[in-house]
Order: sequence, then C-alpha cells, then structure tokens
Amino acid sequence: MTKFQSLMVGTLGRGLLVASLAAAPAVSTVLVKEVFPQATFAMGSVQAQELIQPASQPPEPRRVPGISQRLNEELSEVQQFIDPEEDSGQEPDLNEALRLLQRMENKISEYNAYEQAQIYNFLANVHFQMDNMSETLSAFGNVVERSPQIPTGLETSTWQVLGKLHMQEENFDEALEAFENWTNLVTSINAEQYYVFSLLFYQMNQPERALVHVNQAVSMTEAEGKVPDENWFAMQRLLYFEQEDYQSTADVLVKMVRHYPKVSTWRQLSDMYSLLENFDDRLHTLEVVYLLGGLDRENILVSMASMYLDREVPYKAAKVLEKGIYEDEIIEPTARNLELLANSWSLAQETEKSMVEMEKAAEKSDEGDLFARLSAIYMLNDRYEASIEAGREALDKGVERADQVYLRIGTAYVNLEQYDDAIDVLEEAAKDKRSEEAAQQWIKFAKGEKEREEKTRREEERYQEQKRRWEEEDGLVLPGA
Repeated sequence: MTKFQSLMVGTLGRGLLVASLAAAPAVSTVLVKEVFPQATFAMGSVQAQELIQPASQPPEPRRVPGISQRLNEELSEVQQFIDPEEDSGQEPDLNEALRLLQRMENKISEYNAYEQAQIYNFLANVHFQMDNMSETLSAFGNVVERSPQIPTGLETSTWQVLGKLHMQEENFDEALEAFENWTNLVTSINAEQYYVFSLLFYQMNQPERALVHVNQAVSMTEAEGKVPDENWFAMQRLLYFEQEDYQSTADVLVKMVRHYPKVSTWRQLSDMYSLLENFDDRLHTLEVVYLLGGLDRENILVSMASMYLDREVPYKAAKVLEKGIYEDEIIEPTARNLELLANSWSLAQETEKSMVEMEKAAEKSDEGDLFARLSAIYMLNDRYEASIEAGREALDKGVERADQVYLRIGTAYVNLEQYDDAIDVLEEAAKDKRSEEAAQQWIKFAKGEKEREEKTRREEERYQEQKRRWEEEDGLVLPGA
C-alpha cells in the first residue's frame, strides 16, 4: 500500500490525547465482575442536535464528462513513475511524475472538468509523497472545485482526506468545513469517523461536542456487540474528568479495566473512587493494584492499611505494612508507621509482634505518648517492670494524660506487691480529677494489702518469738509455721 493509499483509508493524528497508557500485565476480566458486580455505565447526556448527522438522502445522480484516451495514456505513464510494476525493473521517480503532471497543469484548460480533477488528484498524490503539504492541500482543493462535474465518490473521498490533512496540519476550522462537506454527501457515518470528529472538537476547545461524538462512537460499537477501541475509552475518560464528572469517569474506567486491563488504569479507577468518597470500591481496586505489584508509593500503602483497620481487618493491614517496611522498603520505618504496624498486630491478637514494633516505634520517637502506649502493652502482657520503666520514660518525655500513666505505673507496682511505691505514684494520679476515683480505689486496695501483709508479718514474728521461748524452756525443736 502506498503512502497515499494509507492516507485514503486511515486516520491521521499526532497524539491528540493528553496522555498515553503504559503497557501493563493483563488482569482477568473476571476480576471486574467480582469487584463490581453491580457496575453500571451511565455516559451522561449532551444535546442531540450537537451531533454531526449524515445527509438524509443520497445526492442526486450526476452526469459527468468522460475521460479521453489521451489522458488515460498520460496518467498511465505518470502512474509508472509513481508506482512501477514489479517486473519492470524501474524505480519510482516522483520528480519525473511531478514534471509530467505539471506539464498537463500548464495546459489545464484543454481538459474537461473531470479530467482536470483527475490530474489534480494525481498531483495531490505526488505532493503528499514528497511531503509538500501545502501543495497537497491546494491540489485536493482543485479537485473538489470541479464539483458537480466529477463523480460523487471522488468528491466524497476527497473531502474526507482534506478533513484529515487539515487536522494533521492543525487547520481545525478548515478540517471541520471539509468534514461537513463530506457529511452532506454521505447517508451514514461510522463509529471511527465519529471518533475523528471527537478529536477535532477537542482540538477546537469544544469539549462538549467532543464528548457527544466519542460517546456516539462508543455506543454504536457496543450496540454491535463489539469492544470499542481503547483510545475511544481514553478520550471519554479524559473529557468526563475535565468536566469533573467523576462518576462517569469511573464508569469508563471500569470498562477499561475489563477490556484493556492495565495497572495504571486500575490505579486511576481507585483515584476516582477516592474522589467519589466510595472507599469500599477504592479498597477493592487498590487490592487489585497491590496484587499486580503496582503500589509503589508509601502514602497509598499506608492509606490502604488504614482502610483495612477501619473495616476491622487488622491482619491484612499488618501484612501490607510489614511487607512495605521490611521487604519492599517502600514505607519508611518512622515512629508513626511502626506504631501503626504495632496497633495492627495488636488488633490482630499478635501480641509479641505488636510489642516488638511498638518498642521500635518508641525508640524512634521523641514524644512520650508512644512510651505510654508501650507501657500499656507491657501491662496487658503482665510485664510489670517493663511497664513501669516505659511509663517513667513517657513521663520524662511528656505526655498528654500523665494521670493515666501514673495510674498504670501504680497498678504495676501493686501487681509487684510494692505497695509503698504504688501508693506514692497513685497519689500523683489522684491529683487529676479524671483519674481520682480510680486512683483512690487502687490506693485503698494497696493500703489494705499493705496492712494485711504487715499483720501477717507481725503474727509471724510473734509466733517465731513464742516458738523460740518454748524451745528454750522445753529443749524441743518445734516445726516452723
């Protein structure tokens, strides 16, 4: 196929979308049905009269003059220089082809309108292959100027090519005019052409008209039970997003991950659900991206872990954080992140793991609150001496609720049966009205236990003294108490 033939059947473009999609591993389309079983795809609405429509009736039949044998022979000679036959041994010679055509152009009045159109059509072909775009456009313009004394098919195809060429050259007004002339000659417009119109209107800064035409392209294709081109979905996504229609943007992205699954598209869908505050579906999409190895940013991973915690799935939260910190080294092992990991393990009833991470978090922190929490964890696991040590470290660094820390240290001392120390600390806790009642109860208990121990000690001492006297008097050795 020659360059000219490619032009006639193809769509010209120069990267009209804002961003191209990166290649990514495929995802089973079953995932979409599992994640979004009730997904619907509302595509919005734009006034129907903004849609370019074809002609309601085909054009009237034309009577056109014939082409002489002389011109046929001249054009055949030109064709040999443009595209020689394979067995001729001749190389293409566009310069010679152009020379012959210009010779015909110099005596253009000797030919009828249809013959003139054919000459200019060949000239356009040669100029296009020689990258002489202005001359190409001029020659095609000369073709359609011979209407209506040229076949309808020639005029139709020429207007379409002119539209594409003007788009390529960013002559958007001229492109639209050419396409409108084309639509006046055709009774149907296919989905691909509606997509071309969408590109044109987008470049003309008419996003609403761009949207209605790409929507038409998509709906026509889907009505035939086919999957629209990925770029058509990308255009829809872009236009809806620029209009801040995030629900429709998400609907398009759902189609894209179903038919053209990419990690980047799943991530974009997750972002849309975040904007829509649809956090359940955001988490589902993040899970897919995570499984595909597409989450490589700390804030997203931490956000994902937090969403697991909000939904009472602490084990998954802990695994995401643990992998991100220690295996992938994406998440910085800051005091805050380690604390979050510790809390996740704690809620997952992984006590030992929780203590290890909280110890690391506290060591990295200059604030007392982490040591206060570490003290609480030690307390829950009957590590009273460690709880006291962590609590005193918290008080040294400063905490928001010192009374709670004093109360915890006091109860630890009670469990260690160190009642004097317990009472001293609990009296500090009782100075805060928020902990006064609980502290006084523990003080009362500690004093009671202290008195009981002292009474037991005194009774033991009296018994031991009486025992000693009896042994001295009787010369007997009595058993101990």
